[in-house]
Amino acid sequence: MIRHAVREDLEEILNIERELYDNPWGYENFLHELENRFTKFYVYEEDGIKGYLIYWDIYNNATGANELEVLNIAVKKDFQSKGIGRKLMTHMLKNTPKPFVCFLDVRVDNLPAINLYKSLGFTITGKRKNFYGTNKDAYTMKLNYEVEYAKV
Repeated sequence: MIRHAVREDLEEILNIERELYDNPWGYENFLHELENRFTKFYVYEEDGIKGYLIYWDIYNNATGANELEVLNIAVKKDFQSKGIGRKLMTHMLKNTPKPFVCFLDVRVDNLPAINLYKSLGFTITGKRKNFYGTNKDAYTMKLNYEVEYAKV
């Protein structure tokens, strides 16, 4: 089941974060996003929290579209490659008013995630050197869902 995250979820979320990342977010990072009015913060729960998705959803007056930026998505190691990440991403995409554009960053060596995002329609638009630390580059990816930017 996918639902909005609440403060009581943060310890379980922190455990997942620490399990997966060399430089994990801290409690204050998660709390800040939980309280940010532009942030959508969801958990996938099935006998405990198995994953989460955090993204910004901001309306752009110039384009007349929502702009999403995925800040953090994670699935517990033992539950990866079971469709949970896809469910979280699909939930975001299906529940955002159209048109919209979505951006995210992903480690260049995270092929399962890259393939997931490509299967959802994302394309690689750039590369960020050392984005996740020394020799840990990221691809920037974008999904353009019925958006044409206004000509300036």
